[in-house]
Amino acid sequence: MEYFNGIQAVSYNDIADIISLSTLNINVYRGTIIRLRRACRDTEALYDVRSFPPKYRKAIKEKFGEEQQVKSAGLLDVESINTDMQAVNYFAEFILDDGRHLPTEKQEEYVNNASILNRCKEIYQASCEMRARTSGTRIKKGDFWESVSKKLPELQEQMPHSLPSDKMRLQKKYNEYQKEGYKTLINNKFMNKNSRKVDNEEKESIILTLLGDRRNLQNSQIAMIYNEVAMQMGWKAITESAIAVWREKYELESYAGRYGANKFRAYKTMQAKRSKPTLPMLYWTADSWDVELLYQKTTENKKGHNVTTYHNRLTVCVILDANNKYPVGYSIDEYENPTMIRRALKDAVNHTKALFGERYMVNEFQSDRYGIKKMKEVYQSITANYVPARAHNAKAKIIEPYFKYLNDNYCHFMPNWSGYGVTSNEELQPNSDIPQALKKMFPTEEECAEQIANIIEQERKIKQSDFVKGFARLEKSKKIKMSERQYLLQFGSVTGNTNKLEGNGLNITIDGEKHHYDCFDLDFRRFSYEDWTIKYDTEDLSKVLAVNSDGTRQYMLEEKYIQPMALADRQAGDSDELQRVFDFNKSIEAHVTEALCSAQQKTKELLLRNSGKLDETLCKMLITDSDGQHKNRRNENRITDEEIKAIDCKPVDFSRKEEEEEESLADLY
Repeated sequence: MEYFNGIQAVSYNDIADIISLSTLNINVYRGTIIRLRRACRDTEALYDVRSFPPKYRKAIKEKFGEEQQVKSAGLLDVESINTDMQAVNYFAEFILDDGRHLPTEKQEEYVNNASILNRCKEIYQASCEMRARTSGTRIKKGDFWESVSKKLPELQEQMPHSLPSDKMRLQKKYNEYQKEGYKTLINNKFMNKNSRKVDNEEKESIILTLLGDRRNLQNSQIAMIYNEVAMQMGWKAITESAIAVWREKYELESYAGRYGANKFRAYKTMQAKRSKPTLPMLYWTADSWDVELLYQKTTENKKGHNVTTYHNRLTVCVILDANNKYPVGYSIDEYENPTMIRRALKDAVNHTKALFGERYMVNEFQSDRYGIKKMKEVYQSITANYVPARAHNAKAKIIEPYFKYLNDNYCHFMPNWSGYGVTSNEELQPNSDIPQALKKMFPTEEECAEQIANIIEQERKIKQSDFVKGFARLEKSKKIKMSERQYLLQFGSVTGNTNKLEGNGLNITIDGEKHHYDCFDLDFRRFSYEDWTIKYDTEDLSKVLAVNSDGTRQYMLEEKYIQPMALADRQAGDSDELQRVFDFNKSIEAHVTEALCSAQQKTKELLLRNSGKLDETLCKMLITDSDGQHKNRRNENRITDEEIKAIDCKPVDFSRKEEEEEESLADLY
């Protein structure tokens, strides 16, 4: 007798001595007795006790005196079982001997086991208490566990568990659980160690050494070497599968030895998670990309024949603002080189001038370490904080995913697209037959460069508005202007020759055209002996930078203002520029006058203070007379104080006499 879906039920074997099988089947056919479950293999049919005629129902109740026990077993259904939350926490936090947690499905299984056994305890204790109050017969444990074991399969679908279906084994598992707790529910395969043959540190050390060998040995090779050592040491041999277990356990410790420090840092060490800059001009990063666009190129081979190749790709260097991934600067070349990077940086600072009216430096700049010795000075010139990425650490730069974005959203749609990298999934690559057929239609190098430039310009067009608006919100202290001197020093072009200062300034030939430059800095005129290298911007020749050979002297020069010879040709502004020259020359004359006067005055004071010691010739030469005397001759020629006081300071007179012939502006300038 048992409960089925909460209804008290019996099988024919339970009531064979009360009703015949034919009578039972006739009543079922007529609908007098209700069949709750049909019979199938290893499963008996069940009948509703309440539907039996009264005489049969009375006989059934008399036979099954332990009704409460049977009823209690019937209460073992999903609705009545409460999840054991302590068991949930115990199995979630349980750590196996090898450091692993239990698999999630096993945690659920063991929690269900505990919850079902807890419900069994509640049912059994409730049945015992009921019988004690009614002075009924003692509950038979064997019958209780038999009824429970029959009920367990019904719970399997909704509450997956691993409790045994045999009543004896089930009762034993219950007793162990009551005595030792949750740990008894964990399968022995999780509790056993797979490495019993490797039972000390020496054996583990040998395995770890072999696992971390730079040759990246296979499991079978490691097992073979270990077993040779084990034979000599009298240890137990191990199998290839055992090495596989140890490889998983020591994956972290052996990885660097097998694959190197760079891969270890990239895939095993902790990576910092960073947020993007809140505004533009706070952080730039730079890198180069071999664009996945093919072009055709014709060259002459050793035999003098023209050979056309179609696999060529150009490289673009991009300076990316990390705020909204705005390509603030770029340059295109056949391959990555320092000159291309310098052009990209120059384009970036000039682009800020085009957007904001003046050139600006970025607050922080990051690049890889390509050509860092040559490029470091240039990088530092455009930022207050230059932070190179760690060598071989592509993850440090957000620009790598940006190149993939450009490849997916622009290049992929072009007929000369070459596909993804060689390590990509073959199913993602283009049909290789089509490019072969269309190769003669591939663009030239210039046309391919134009394709790339159009991609970058399209990106700028999409993101420029946000970039400009963000710059407007940038606080004033973060807007760092780049001076004209610093810009020309790092990005200016050179003529290839040096120049010396002449009376009419520096005369420089740029692209075959003569230009004249001068400087209104008085110090510049002191160094007429220097050989000056001139750095200029091809877009603006109004100002240039003069740098000496070792870079220690730098002066901004401006192109000389051309004054008309004829007074009739003079225009507005000519006189102002001429007066500017007059004023500068007067300042030079005043400076020279003051310097000479000051020097003469100090010399006079020195002679006065040391009238008894100084001798114009003998103090320097220390020459003796024919008698070997020096001091006597010195004293004879000593200058008296009266003579010294007669010395007057007469600086150079730069003034012109009024009666001198007046010179015209054309003669002077």
